[in-house]
Amino acid sequence: METSTTLIGLGLVLITILPIAFLLRNQHINTSKIENILKQYNQGNAKAFNIRDSINNKIIAFDEQNKKLVLIDLNAKPEVVAFADLNEIGHCEIQRKVEQSHTATKKELVTKVEVILEKKSDKTKVPFKFYDFEYEKPIQITLFRDNQLAEKWLDIIKKAI
Repeated sequence: METSTTLIGLGLVLITILPIAFLLRNQHINTSKIENILKQYNQGNAKAFNIRDSINNKIIAFDEQNKKLVLIDLNAKPEVVAFADLNEIGHCEIQRKVEQSHTATKKELVTKVEVILEKKSDKTKVPFKFYDFEYEKPIQITLFRDNQLAEKWLDIIKKAI
């Protein structure tokens, strides 16, 4: 009787602890991956990115002193990293791609939200993709939050330029 109770108790403890351990392990892996990417874009100093924001597996970091901006999108496989040195940027704007649905209601569907940065020297455009219908869950709250994040960072970028 005592052995079976002990085995059942041990089984329940393992069932409870294993998912938490895997969650913490994955969180640690993602955190170290983010820190390594930030070190790569700022001469080994990830701490210089003093303004950071994250939502829906997107991390955006800004180094106020050196005016460097990094967007890491962990939703895409492999992850997408966009980098810009704001000292080289002359203009920025937000761009939303809208498609018409082919149903009877004819609703508009936002499929992409990007902040486009235009370089001063050669007028090339650097896109920072905040929302993409292709690989993100098509949930309206995701679009709403990503759109808010894009608006917030557009203001920060304009102040830095």
